[in-house]
Amino acid sequence: MTQKVFISYSHIDEPFRQELEDHLAMLKRDNLISVWHDRKIDGGDNWKNEIDKNLDSADIILFLISSKFLASDYCMDVEVARAIEKEEEGTGRLIPIIIRPVDWQASQLSKFQAFPKDALAITKWENQDEAWVDVTQRLRRVLADFVPNTVPVQSQLDLSNDIKVSNSTLDWLNSTEISFSHRHVDLVKLSHIFVWPDLLLDQDVKDIEIIDSKKLVSQKGRYFITGEEQQGKTTLLKAIYKEALLGSIVPIYIDVKNLKSSDLNKMLEKALNSQYENLDLNKSQDFEVILLIDNLDENGLNRKGLNRFLESVEEYCDWVVITAHESYSLMASDITYLAEYKEAEIQGLGHYKREEIARKWISLGQEETIEDKELYKRCEEISAYLNSIIRKNILPPKPIYILMLMQMHEASTKQNLDMTSHGHCYQKLIYQDLEKAKVKSAEIEKYMNFLTELAWTIFSNEGPLNLHFKEEFFKQYNNTFMQVDGNRLIATLSHVPILKESDGLLSFSYPYIYYFFTAKKIAEGYQTKPEVKDAFEKLLAGFHREDYSNILVFITHHSKEKWVTDEINNVLSGLFKEQTESKLNNEQLSFMDDFLSQIPQLIIQTKSIQESRDERNKRLDKLSRENADDERENDDVPSDILVSINKTFKGMEISGQILKSRHATLEKSILLTLAENGTSTGLRFLDYFISISDSTKTEVINIVLSLLSESSDISNSELEDQAKKAYYHLVYSVINGVVRKIASSVGSREAYEIYVELEQKSDSPAITLIKQAIDLQFNRNIDFVELERTNLKLKSNPVCQHILKEIVVQHVYMFPTDYKEKQRLEELFGLPVKRQRLFDSNKRGKG
Repeated sequence: MTQKVFISYSHIDEPFRQELEDHLAMLKRDNLISVWHDRKIDGGDNWKNEIDKNLDSADIILFLISSKFLASDYCMDVEVARAIEKEEEGTGRLIPIIIRPVDWQASQLSKFQAFPKDALAITKWENQDEAWVDVTQRLRRVLADFVPNTVPVQSQLDLSNDIKVSNSTLDWLNSTEISFSHRHVDLVKLSHIFVWPDLLLDQDVKDIEIIDSKKLVSQKGRYFITGEEQQGKTTLLKAIYKEALLGSIVPIYIDVKNLKSSDLNKMLEKALNSQYENLDLNKSQDFEVILLIDNLDENGLNRKGLNRFLESVEEYCDWVVITAHESYSLMASDITYLAEYKEAEIQGLGHYKREEIARKWISLGQEETIEDKELYKRCEEISAYLNSIIRKNILPPKPIYILMLMQMHEASTKQNLDMTSHGHCYQKLIYQDLEKAKVKSAEIEKYMNFLTELAWTIFSNEGPLNLHFKEEFFKQYNNTFMQVDGNRLIATLSHVPILKESDGLLSFSYPYIYYFFTAKKIAEGYQTKPEVKDAFEKLLAGFHREDYSNILVFITHHSKEKWVTDEINNVLSGLFKEQTESKLNNEQLSFMDDFLSQIPQLIIQTKSIQESRDERNKRLDKLSRENADDERENDDVPSDILVSINKTFKGMEISGQILKSRHATLEKSILLTLAENGTSTGLRFLDYFISISDSTKTEVINIVLSLLSESSDISNSELEDQAKKAYYHLVYSVINGVVRKIASSVGSREAYEIYVELEQKSDSPAITLIKQAIDLQFNRNIDFVELERTNLKLKSNPVCQHILKEIVVQHVYMFPTDYKEKQRLEELFGLPVKRQRLFDSNKRGKG
């Protein structure tokens, strides 16, 4: 929802108000805010009425504080007083912005968190653009976190003074259904943590369309929304309900689970009676209505009754949102009255939405006190943690799981010392599902053993079990262990998302559960059962496969035995063993010098941290969707070299996973060997790439030249020059990408001293560059002593220094960096800060 910003100021401070509006342009362009101030009052209007009306309807109130503002009776006695009331009601957020030094803390505004940072007046900043950027970044965070109170919203509805939403409905709208604990608040409400999920539109076209679900409230129509169990279907309807109320639309929620009658009027009367005060069916026809129908897949009507019910819905209103389980979408095509509905599927939370919910969680209870540096540092930490657990959607990124994982991360409790923190998280999610299935505590171990053996059988069978193999499994299990009723266990586990039976095949509901139990079997049986040891060797030989590499990662969660790291190190050592490690020294990279001399100078743009992070996360989401499509379409058996490349990158990830999760329990010498092997493998591949690029340079340039010549009318010499630049740019991009990939895969904040020791043992510029990338990415702050030392070591190496500059610039975009730090970077690297146009503070004001 676009939030309304009210700006109050003294007219002598008009230049500051105009400069603030310039800096709010991106927020307006993104439809996050609309802005009102008294310069928008038309001639002839009653200025006091206009100010009062717009102040009352504002979500965010910005006061530009100066001595003139505090001296204004109207500003302080009327506008500030009303803004404080709105803050106390929860209908508005009051934010003082200190523009000129003044003793504002003696006023009633002193209890509110002031902008910019440390309440340092705008005019006292060395660079006023930096001050305004700080203000807009903080405001963007407030916009993301602040949800106006629902209760006072009723007085704003243009329905009737006597129509109100019932208290029970307000409680339901704020309920999270599942209780979450948080260190800074006693009760976590839905409004604290909700983010609008993305929807995948079903349009029968190749190009998918992803939309924000908030559009369901702004774009009138009939929508049929599907999603998996616990995907957030009911929660989405709650959010639509609240958003509709804010827009003076009457939402009506109907749960049709176990529906036995098609009489819509009776359901509407019952719903209106429970959800509103003084609103009946006849009166509702006088207003814009949005009908929210939940759990259509669980209705108890036959086909005839359901069509009659949906026909009544169509006659009653033309703004409808219906939800159902995703499996019901197959039946929907046979239901006449659903044919005209726009069908969409709720998506899991991608990188962009995960960071949004993480930001809400971190800020909860300290929205006005947490500093940007702390917020974004913790955001990056939680995002990295979530990404490492979710991986390539082996755990579905449903809001409920994301919230559980963040709660676990905050609690940092680990009961099984043999298992990593990641392994403990997976196990806890499985235990919660067993509790949900009402499995007794005394039977938990029986179920865990049954699932372990089932996973092993599915692994050995190389796929789900049909009826014959399922019966064989039951027989074998009961011969080996105490007898169980296999069908009863499967029925119990199929009611929660652990097992599923589809088309006569038995499998696990989600990959992480299958990987967890298969790895558990291998970790426990490796040293005693030959068939298990053979399976582990099979995994090592084929870990270019996604499923095999994931099982290997899960084995590291279950076991800290030395055989795991020894075997993984042996495989890594054998990859590209004919190559030497690339040092990225001048001798190897001299052919790039001319190209680098023509690259434009890097510039640090003055831009919003949140905007930069949003752009990155949206790119990652797009890449994830494209990669998922590629994996579905590519069924070819890869060549030997592609297998080795795939193994290289997955091997680095596995060694890094051990370094991140086992840093406290493995000996330092083992950690150092893992870090060395992971890094060396990546650098041997890089040496291979550089050598093969050099030997095929002419062929590559000719291919690029032929592609360019097809769509260009420039001269041959210019074409050849462009083709050479494209070749060099490709080589540089791969070198840059591999260096960063090594750092992100092998790096770890907790094991940072290992990389320091690794660099001390080496004279390689590549190792120095990787260590510095790890420092910035995982420690998430700039250590200038270390950075100056790195820069000195790489100063005579144009390629490595340019990569270093790019890494530093990327860090500045992702984390708050103050003006003095940017000045030091400018002096150290010659990285100019591109400043926005300074507002002419001498420009004459209008009043």
